[in-house]
Amino acid sequence: MEGFAALTDTMDLWLIALLLLLALIAARELGGWLHGATMGRKDGDAEEETDKGFLLSGVLGLLALLTAFTFSLALNRYEDRRVTVVAEANAIGTAEMRVRLLSSPDSARLSRMLQDYARTRLEYGRAAAAEKPGVAARSSALRGKIQAATVAALEPDARTPLASLVAPAINSVLDIGAEREALNDARIPGTILFALIAYNLLTAAMLGYALTGARARQRPATAVLLVLLTLAITLILDLDRSQRGTITVDQTPMRQLVDGFAPVPT
Repeated sequence: MEGFAALTDTMDLWLIALLLLLALIAARELGGWLHGATMGRKDGDAEEETDKGFLLSGVLGLLALLTAFTFSLALNRYEDRRVTVVAEANAIGTAEMRVRLLSSPDSARLSRMLQDYARTRLEYGRAAAAEKPGVAARSSALRGKIQAATVAALEPDARTPLASLVAPAINSVLDIGAEREALNDARIPGTILFALIAYNLLTAAMLGYALTGARARQRPATAVLLVLLTLAITLILDLDRSQRGTITVDQTPMRQLVDGFAPVPT
């Protein structure tokens, strides 16, 4: 199912929406055809129509539950990405400020490295999906250099309380950077996406099957419902993409941090 998730992640959202809507319409028509082929074209009696109504209500209720669960998963992941940008900007700003307090001559070099790292992280947040791996690799290389530079800069103050302030701040910067990249790479599991789309198709088929006797009258209403289902799935996929769809993670905290850096004394 991961191949299915990768396919939906690489396709344009408008194309996914169009294909899904056409598939839902085809499923509705298939359900109507199956009812006509097995039960005939005549309308059922009142008891049969009531049974169809109960069955359709149950199917739509389960669909609403599955859609809400998947939407909540995508929305929580989007919120985590947004919060992590704020946390990383705060961590870099705190670490850079504390590094300036060190007495080591290497502190200025470490401060400049942290500022360069913040600019790289801003670039990472703004980068397109194809560019993110390259920027992430540069970020990883900078994290290694920052770690080595921190050890050198802390050596003169290793036995002072200042070291216990700077070391955790730098460690937080390194940890949040890796966490943010993992969150950006995370996607809704392919099994869940496949189940959601499959259940939508089955629901559309049930609509066609249950409303066969009144399909001519119900077609506009069911068409609107199928469009709404398509929009719901498209919105979920849009939320699940990082900086690729119409819903993007705001990079303002990182940009404000970069713009507000004070020059490092030479």
